[in-house]
Amino acid sequence: MNQLLTLLQTPYAMLVCLLLILLMFFVIIFQGIRIKGLQRKLNRLFTKSGGGSMEEALFRLLDQMDAYSEKQNDQQFVLNRLSQKVSNQAANLSVVRYNAFGDTGSDLSFSLALLDDHQNGVVITSIYGREESRTYAKPIESGKSPYNLSDEELMVMKKATTSMQKIEQNR
Repeated sequence: MNQLLTLLQTPYAMLVCLLLILLMFFVIIFQGIRIKGLQRKLNRLFTKSGGGSMEEALFRLLDQMDAYSEKQNDQQFVLNRLSQKVSNQAANLSVVRYNAFGDTGSDLSFSLALLDDHQNGVVITSIYGREESRTYAKPIESGKSPYNLSDEELMVMKKATTSMQKIEQNR
């Protein structure tokens, strides 16, 4: 025991104890800084949550997430309905102008195709002549008509369907 006491009284032992005390002092200061930072974060969290308990704040967040999820489902439903409506609209159109009679001198006759994405719609043809003009409308279902189609009407339908295919390829 006396040897231990004499060993502790040496200047080296005192220096080691002093260094350990300084090291512990710096560790305590470092931990105090970390605790202050955590307290700041907790204060911020509790003030943002309205000062209530953490459980209440989490339940509010879960309720908000459910409300957003329900809104998203409603918006997806509306988007699907709009997508169906758009595909049934006559958005694919084409016009071909031509001279129906060689003696009129201009391309005053025309054929107009109005088709949806399923190739349903109508082809409207107006034939201009010197004495009279005539307009015809022929229904189109799945790319075919129950009426005979002229070469110009077939050409205008082909142009409308190729523009439709180009749009689909770009998607």
